Amino acid sequence: MAAVLNRPKYARIDVPANDLPSILSRVVEIKAEYDIRLLAQQLGTNYRSLMYWLRGERNIPAYLLPRLCRLLQNYEALDCLESEAGRVAFKIPDPNITLERELRAISNLIKEVGEALESVAETLADGLVEETELKTTIPKLEAVIQECASLKYVLENLYKKRRKKVRT
Repeated sequence: MAAVLNRPKYARIDVPANDLPSILSRVVEIKAEYDIRLLAQQLGTNYRSLMYWLRGERNIPAYLLPRLCRLLQNYEALDCLESEAGRVAFKIPDPNITLERELRAISNLIKEVGEALESVAETLADGLVEETELKTTIPKLEAVIQECASLKYVLENLYKKRRKKVRT
């Protein structure tokens, strides 16, 4: 009976580590088509240094991180740093955006806001915030924040373009 009472209420969930080397290693591993020696060459470094960085034995130079993210087409590492700094990054939208694409972006934003608010409501419904709820709700909120920032950028650029046309 004592064993039953001492059992944890919730099962332990193993989640991937969210430190920079763990994220980089995971991304490189996922991109299995990438030859690590070629990646090192594209970064202008040697294989051994890259492996030190991926294993967390040495810090990766900051100037290489954006290039590494672009090569791997994955920005989780930069998102991690932004999160640690208390900020949220967003992709700069195409400056030649059409009205149709702009309206689609607004529609997507409204949809994402609805999903995020629904997730927040579910998380808060019982008055407790569980780790699993956090892991689903926070990414949805961050996606909304990113979309809002991106949309703000688009609107500011549309305004600037309009002002230039009025002046000429």
